Amino acid sequence: MTALGRPVARGTRGAVACGHPLATDAALEVFRRGGGAVDAAVAAAAALSVVLPEACGLGGDALFLVRQPSGEVQAFNGSGRSPARFAGPVPRDGAGTAAVPGLVAALEDAQRQYGHMAWNRLWEPAVRLATDGFPAGEWLVGALDRHRERLARGASGWEVLAQPVAIGTIVRQRSLGVLLRRIAAEGAPAFYLGPVAEAIACTAAREGGALTAHDLSAHDTVRRASIVSRFRGAIVHAQPPVSQAIFALMALKELDGVEDLNRELRVHVGVEAIEAAFQHRAELNTPGAEQALLNAPLLVDHALARRRGGPTMPSHTTAVATADSDGVVVSMVISVFGEFGCATLVPEGGFFLNDRMLGFTDGLALRNGAAASKRPVHTLSPLLVEQDKRAFAAATPGADGQVQTLTQVLDAMLAEGSGITAALDRRRWRSVGGTLVVEEGFEPDVAEALAGRGHDVAWAQGSAHPFGAAVVAGVDQRHGGVFAAADLRREAWAGAY
Repeated sequence: MTALGRPVARGTRGAVACGHPLATDAALEVFRRGGGAVDAAVAAAAALSVVLPEACGLGGDALFLVRQPSGEVQAFNGSGRSPARFAGPVPRDGAGTAAVPGLVAALEDAQRQYGHMAWNRLWEPAVRLATDGFPAGEWLVGALDRHRERLARGASGWEVLAQPVAIGTIVRQRSLGVLLRRIAAEGAPAFYLGPVAEAIACTAAREGGALTAHDLSAHDTVRRASIVSRFRGAIVHAQPPVSQAIFALMALKELDGVEDLNRELRVHVGVEAIEAAFQHRAELNTPGAEQALLNAPLLVDHALARRRGGPTMPSHTTAVATADSDGVVVSMVISVFGEFGCATLVPEGGFFLNDRMLGFTDGLALRNGAAASKRPVHTLSPLLVEQDKRAFAAATPGADGQVQTLTQVLDAMLAEGSGITAALDRRRWRSVGGTLVVEEGFEPDVAEALAGRGHDVAWAQGSAHPFGAAVVAGVDQRHGGVFAAADLRREAWAGAY
């Protein structure tokens, strides 16, 4: 298929691709001021928290990988634990589903360790976007329509809802802007201590949630080395559990044993490997899970479909990828989990709480069962690749679709030798509850052959929402140039300086 995607952006100092053009501009502004890849990623994440409130925000999470010029890759798990007073069960919606927000602390921890610019300068673009406003895009407008009843329940006072919002309507969030200024001036304590922490606790209590100010003050970011695998000679780094990113490594390992580049065969093996990996989801919340899973045989039938299911359909979150000419690369995904999280607004700060406790998946407390002070298995799955003399981040939104989209993009780039644009533009598949959903424009002959192997093939109609919005950013160390590229899907955008 001819690549019709946006061109790869190339520069000499910094490159970024993320989920919205205005957030890309925020990161480029930081690069122009002398900031590095970590600084730019913080600025992009802050801006995305304003322009994509349905996908991410201060009340949500950030999981990301940071590669240093030495090649060391550190993983930051900016997700939060369930409340210490949680007694179960997890409700279906509302503030009782909220875990401690981890985004702000994780951004500060990474920037303090690796950043170059003053923290307060990184928040200036986000403050402007919140205060001066931005034109609403189709994804925000669509989400507002889909969740009108939930927002009426938990966010009736949200200033965005004070007027009809159509594509192009200027959206202002002044309460959020005030809080962003405080975070810029005071750092993470402005969020985790004092009035904001108390406001979060009061908001949760009004809906029967168990979050307390102590839960906020006790929060910490988990920092670990990445987990590493190899695929077609490249080194692939992944976020450690409780992230599901290891499922992409497991699927790539299975595909690495398939020398045939036949498209239909590689799709079949990829689908079967993903479904087999997802059978281990609950195990991600057990100590030492990564080594056991990387060594676990997937028992994939390379001929016929087993329809094991496992992955679900929801699609949410947004992604950030940055790189600078020093060799620093950041692969990040940020989220409030479901659209608008639990749809409960903290009015004093103008942000939504997450519904991450819905990530608990079984009744066994020693695995991924709901329990107090526990992080649930997490869909956010950033990857980072080192191949020859280049290193690049690859990340996408899409819930359980994240590892599926990234498996397809990396298989196209590293096994088939596709260029970045062609790999991002290729029509995708997604396993959903035992059904193989294929994107509009997917090759009909391949879909027919997959059905012949026993797959229950269904065609997605219209929206590309289930198939992610992958972003790539990296550095080519042969000459120090940086590059970035963004999916055609959703509002992803790339730029370089």
